Amino acid sequence: MTTKNLLIGLAGSGIPSGELKAEMFKFHNSMVGKSIYFRKEESPNTACGSCIQRVKTSVWKWYHLDEKSPKYKGLIFMDKLGAHNIPMYRYIDGN
Repeated sequence: MTTKNLLIGLAGSGIPSGELKAEMFKFHNSMVGKSIYFRKEESPNTACGSCIQRVKTSVWKWYHLDEKSPKYKGLIFMDKLGAHNIPMYRYIDGN
């Protein structure tokens, strides 16, 4: 899964599950040490909603705040923050 596809899947509210959750954890763990938003590896085997939300929050804070992160057309910041100050994005397909 590409980073763009991951972010599109994570856009909006809700807790990711299944393949999306696995890809989110894989991405998070691959970024540990490369950005301040990914401090330590997280176990992808968790069923803890808070742990899953923490990883999702890290991914979105990286995308929103890290000047080195890519910016993708169609991912629109909704000018609001959710729980744990997660930047809220939605995806609008331009095609």
